[in-house]
Amino acid sequence: MPIPTAATAEETQAFGAFLGLQGARWCEVHRSGLLIGLSGDLGAGKTTLVQGLVAALPGGSSGMATSPTYALVHHYPTQPPVTHLDLYRLGSSEALDSIGYRELSAGPGLTVVEWIDQIPDAVPPVFIEIHLAVTRSDVREFRVRAHGPALAALGQILESWNGGG
Repeated sequence: MPIPTAATAEETQAFGAFLGLQGARWCEVHRSGLLIGLSGDLGAGKTTLVQGLVAALPGGSSGMATSPTYALVHHYPTQPPVTHLDLYRLGSSEALDSIGYRELSAGPGLTVVEWIDQIPDAVPPVFIEIHLAVTRSDVREFRVRAHGPALAALGQILESWNGGG
């Protein structure tokens, strides 16, 4: 299956919108929250993707989502609710505990964690992982991996996105 890609910020936001809508549907069907872990280099488009995700959900709007690098956690009153965390400035399990990461990551709705790979203890056994890679031609690749059998179908749906080409 081809890797989903985006050539512009708008296409990255479109993938985020697709992710948000599919994730919301999964939460509704499974009556459970969903954790989405994002990784990739600085400037790869993680926050841009979250902007599209939040804007696509009922109660969201464009420009609502901002990087939580310094605040660490943002909550968005969308339907379902979105909790947006950034682990870039955190360096230990103790730091995770200090922000209530375990409770936040198991909460209702969609929990999106930027830099989930920064702290190995942050990685749960069941989650959707999206690694954003920037190619030489400045195209973003979204490498999707579903961790846990309950997420396999959602992972396949996300991999099928072709909005960026």
